[in-house]
Amino acid sequence: MTGTLYNVTQTVFSSSDGTLVYAEAIGNKHLPALVFVHGLALTALVWAQILRDPRLLQFFYLVAYDMRGHGRSGKPATIDGHSSKLYADDFAAVSNGFGLNSPLFIGWSLGSTIAADITLHLPPDAISGIVWTTPMPYIDPDVIAAVARPEVQSLFPGLMTTDNVTLSVETKHAFVDTLFNDPPSVPWDIRWSWAGSSTFLKPEHLSIVTSRPQDPAGLFKAGARGLPLLVFSGGQDKQLRGEPVWEIARKYFKDSSVVFIPKGSHALFYDFKDEYVQELAKFAKRVFGIRK
Repeated sequence: MTGTLYNVTQTVFSSSDGTLVYAEAIGNKHLPALVFVHGLALTALVWAQILRDPRLLQFFYLVAYDMRGHGRSGKPATIDGHSSKLYADDFAAVSNGFGLNSPLFIGWSLGSTIAADITLHLPPDAISGIVWTTPMPYIDPDVIAAVARPEVQSLFPGLMTTDNVTLSVETKHAFVDTLFNDPPSVPWDIRWSWAGSSTFLKPEHLSIVTSRPQDPAGLFKAGARGLPLLVFSGGQDKQLRGEPVWEIARKYFKDSSVVFIPKGSHALFYDFKDEYVQELAKFAKRVFGIRK
């Protein structure tokens, strides 16, 4: 597959409220699709290496988009503009816009919460399965308290400040550093681009996107129905704990599995790319019945 050229599409789709959602797709549109959603304060840029991995492109059409409030997508300023239904509609706009047929949803960190919106507001066949990558499974004060580590919670005041430029910049850099096992070893272009993309989430919107109302009832119903779930967790994740998520997966999903990477970071898809791609491809092939 080395040297193969793939079609890349970058576009925006209009959601149900008129908010524009930036999305990109790469590969053969006739293959089963994987849809990737990034984490808090970041963008689809984090998936750049994953979206160009030939081990995935051989079998799947790869799609990623920026959540509302983030990056190149629209940024509603009110809590009403961040309702659960609108997040589901954003996914539907991307899925329908690219002509996807029941794709596999892959969320990282805060992006994982969108599975709860999709399963509550869209038809059961909107997705074929869920992958949670070092996830926040859904937004609920008790779940956040159980999953979020003190190190990342301590950064929120600095991320939300609107009157201290120095604190804001320093905190964004510290936030990005918590994503990796060994930040100094990460190439500067990666650190700069990820940190730079975090500036597009307005500080005053951060509390909205991390506390918007969610109802996990649809998620639990989908899990009981047999919707497949794969959870990736890292033993050295500086942001989120994996154990509470495993409990949720076991309790509510008939078909759930966990990939635990002992030295895995929060961005384990970057630090442990080969293992991540291998396990993701294996799960996606099972979901779509691919036997190659």
